[in-house]
This record gives sequence, C-alpha cells and structure tokens, in this order.
Amino acid sequence: MIGILNTSKNEKSYTFLYNYQQEYLEDHNGNILIFEIWEKEKEELPKFSFSLRIMENGTDLKVVDLFADNKYYLGKGISIAMILLCKFLFRKRIISERGKDNWPDARTKVWERMKSNGEVAYCKTKDYYFTIS
Repeated sequence: MIGILNTSKNEKSYTFLYNYQQEYLEDHNGNILIFEIWEKEKEELPKFSFSLRIMENGTDLKVVDLFADNKYYLGKGISIAMILLCKFLFRKRIISERGKDNWPDARTKVWERMKSNGEVAYCKTKDYYFTIS
C-alpha cells in the first residue's frame, strides 16, 4: 500500500509517498512498523526512514527511528507530519524515546516544536514526549 504525505515547512508545501510494513525486530525486542518515505521521481535517492515500535500496553507507538537517509529530505517537515499521520492512521498515542535514547536534534527540532504547537506534551517523570488528543 502506498500512501500520500503532505507536509509544509517555512511556508513551502511538499508531497511525498510512503509505504510501510510490520516486522519483529530483535534489536527493539518487539513488533515494528517500518516506513519508507520518498518524493515521486526521486526513488533513486535513499529514502526517509521512520519506524514505530508497537508497545505492549496496546495504546502507544514509540518512535524508534526518525532519520533522513539523504540530506535532500531534511527541513521538509516529514518527521512532524509522520507523527501526526500515524496518530490518526493507527488511532494510538505516539511517544518519543526517553532521555539519552532521544537524539538531541529530534528533541529540539521535532518534539519541542510540536510541544510549542500544542500537539504533544512532555512527561518529566518518565522523560518522554507524547501526542495529545
């Protein structure tokens, strides 16, 4: 299945394609939803990677990979758009990695930006961000 992802950043709009599959990965000790995101006619470039671990509580999906495999995809709003899309698509709360497992760039450029927009909150005691209804 191929889906469409619309993003915008700095008053510019972009359209990307995505697909995903579910796999059990020992590295994450669980089932993972693995997304590939790319722009039409740029299929030859390495894609943007986005992965969510399906948490045992049945209500959360944890972002475990959020990475532009090619600099072309940086700064186009993909990370935030994917988090919000997955919240809607799977009807689950999306949570970040905790503290040291959460990359500093992801924390400042994605999660803190989403927090300032009112799209996520931060749990200080457990040191992670989570989408809000």
